[in-house]
Amino acid sequence: MSMLINVKKLILLVAISMLSILALSAELTIYCEYFPPLQSQEKDGSLSGFVVEVVKEIQKRVGNTDKIQLVPWARGLNELDTKPNVVLFSMSRTGERNPLYQWIGPVKESSFIFYAKAGTDIKIKSLDDAKKLTKIGVYNKDVRDLYLTSQGFKNLERSPDNVASVKKLMAGRLDVVADSDDSIDNIVADAGFKKGDLVPLYTFMKSQLYIVMSKSTPSATVKQWNDALAGMKKDGSFAKLHKKFFPGAPLPGPAIEKF
Repeated sequence: MSMLINVKKLILLVAISMLSILALSAELTIYCEYFPPLQSQEKDGSLSGFVVEVVKEIQKRVGNTDKIQLVPWARGLNELDTKPNVVLFSMSRTGERNPLYQWIGPVKESSFIFYAKAGTDIKIKSLDDAKKLTKIGVYNKDVRDLYLTSQGFKNLERSPDNVASVKKLMAGRLDVVADSDDSIDNIVADAGFKKGDLVPLYTFMKSQLYIVMSKSTPSATVKQWNDALAGMKKDGSFAKLHKKFFPGAPLPGPAIEKF
């Protein structure tokens, strides 16, 4: 009887081990959106940027060779919501999103700010002040759009990307745009303008950015990626990459998990 129990335990351990191996070796669909300097694309089509380099280093450490694909945010988010083994970055972690996905990070901390054309006489000291403006440019279904909508804003002008919002602002069609301190310089350049053409008026939100995996992705895969990121932070390679892209900026703090 004792031998039979031991055999059953052995079979169970083998089965668990095999499931773990399959989970860790599962093919991943890895998406990111264009969001320089976190994620961008070179003229030859290759992907670059801070979080792209972080993800590539994680892949190297866990033995994953799946291709990172640059896609519109809406497409990546739809697949993240509907399919297993999908990776998407970079995403702000909010109370609404927290239970929907599995989180790897944080990899960056950002401030979301209302920016106006240089020389503006607009003054914003609170969200209520911003609600009185005629039009605020936001990236459709981005975290800034979702947050401001949740705060009761009715004056949001949604665009397919942040570059389009900046162009509308400079053409006089918007009062301000809602953007990130990480990306505003790149977005202004992509829109055909220069640093200094926009000025920050008011910081309305701070956020931690993450790499995320779909809810149905095996937890063993998520743990493996989180462990690899923790290893990068411990050995200094994460800090080195962070300094390369954001010299002088503080490293992200501990994960905020309560909202």
